[in-house]
Amino acid sequence: MSDLKDGVTIGIDLGTRNALCACVDEGGRPMLIRNRRGRFQTPSVVSWDNGWLVGEDAIRFSLLSDRPVWWDIKRRVGSGFRARCNGREYTAEELLVPLFSVLREDAEAFKGEFISSCVLAVPACFTLLQREALSRSAEAAGLHETRIISEPTAAALAFGGEGRFLVLDFGAGTVDVSVVESEDGVWQVLESTGATSVGGYDFDLALAEWLRERLCIAPLSREDPVWRTLVLEAETIKITLSGCRSCSWTPPPLQGREYPPFQIEREELERLMRFSIRRVVHLVNRLWDRYEPERLLLVGGSSRIPLLREILEKETAVPERLSLCAEESIALGAALCASAGKERLLLDVLSSDVGFIRGGEATVLIAAGTPLPFSAKASFVPKRSEKASLSIFQDRGDLKSERAILSAVDFDARAGEEVSVSCVLDTSGLLRLSLGNGRTAIDVPLIPPGQKSNVSPEGRRQQLRRLKLRLTPLEILLSVSQQDRLHNLVSQIENAGNDNIPIEILEDLVNDLEAVLSS
Repeated sequence: MSDLKDGVTIGIDLGTRNALCACVDEGGRPMLIRNRRGRFQTPSVVSWDNGWLVGEDAIRFSLLSDRPVWWDIKRRVGSGFRARCNGREYTAEELLVPLFSVLREDAEAFKGEFISSCVLAVPACFTLLQREALSRSAEAAGLHETRIISEPTAAALAFGGEGRFLVLDFGAGTVDVSVVESEDGVWQVLESTGATSVGGYDFDLALAEWLRERLCIAPLSREDPVWRTLVLEAETIKITLSGCRSCSWTPPPLQGREYPPFQIEREELERLMRFSIRRVVHLVNRLWDRYEPERLLLVGGSSRIPLLREILEKETAVPERLSLCAEESIALGAALCASAGKERLLLDVLSSDVGFIRGGEATVLIAAGTPLPFSAKASFVPKRSEKASLSIFQDRGDLKSERAILSAVDFDARAGEEVSVSCVLDTSGLLRLSLGNGRTAIDVPLIPPGQKSNVSPEGRRQQLRRLKLRLTPLEILLSVSQQDRLHNLVSQIENAGNDNIPIEILEDLVNDLEAVLSS
């Protein structure tokens, strides 16, 4: 990736629920940029009504219409997701273009000049395919020079201290856990891991479903304005219960009916989120034991959840908050990265193995933990002439049982002719691939093979929710390796592109665990 152009470069934190922009002032201090409504946070929500609606306009529209509104686009980037509106289909990458455009326009109005470059913070656990897609989306929105850094790295920059510390970034849609070491202006990421299917938004959905059942409302589609209202109410209740043990909730009028207020206990919410919280703590403990950092730092809005802090204090270490607002540190760190000169050197690492698959055999090109940038090359010699296929993959998780296919290409292989696979990974985690056979060389774009949409029926979502509740008292009785396998299976079922993994596998496992542990 080329260096950013001279002029204003903004830092962007593209959150699952909200996006923030920041820049540095004349004194080199980071500061947040207010949007056109005078607020720092722009909801990461997009819809269409004779034109694109973004942020609060899209939220307002969602409460009045049953037309499609997209709330969690970030987690769908790089998947087979397709949204239909305005007479055509859009990928998640395309849906983010209006949001990036609004962020750029608001930053230009704030600074009084055109802006065409940014530092974009993304989850450390995002695949190279997802990073590439977000880079293209930002470029399509007029941010032609984009550098990508990992969110925990940005948070560490905003923190500014020295030493070795573990950063837990628990946001609305993703979880990142990174060990960062800082000394004499050099910031080095030692290892990163995370999950793209756990976040505060999932807790909002689970609580909204619990509220629906409590109010005896029939199951609702995700496009129903009543459901969207319940999700927003659930978010407010969740935030309130982070500061008190119980609260009184007065339901708004729904479906033409009035409902009496009732009391909601924090214990009810914790029951819904406990299994996912345990998954997060498990990720933290794995890196904590491996690197023995000096401090545990929490960022992200969901890091305020009391249950998370209670378990971490008991099993890991007393967590610390950055002096900054939990939701603002990443954007401020990205702005610092945008202005970084000789006084700061950032060394990020690849979060998981990258390689290729040929004939069912996997070859690793770049191993997890490799400092960026990096280049690698591998070759093979076919024993016979054939029309062969080669798939580029990236592992997701330590168990390597979940692979993201980044691209696939067919090529003519001649017997005895060496075929080389070359790749270059830049500091942003953007990958460039080429394939050569001595006669010709071709670039291999990062485009995944066709995938089915992962939109699951309501019954499947409810079944998964019930199974996770049943797993909560069971998983803490398992060994570390067994917990790894369990969390990996749940993640595969939750993530996009895994429709071919039947949920019955998890149900059978839960039944077997309950039978064994009760005997």
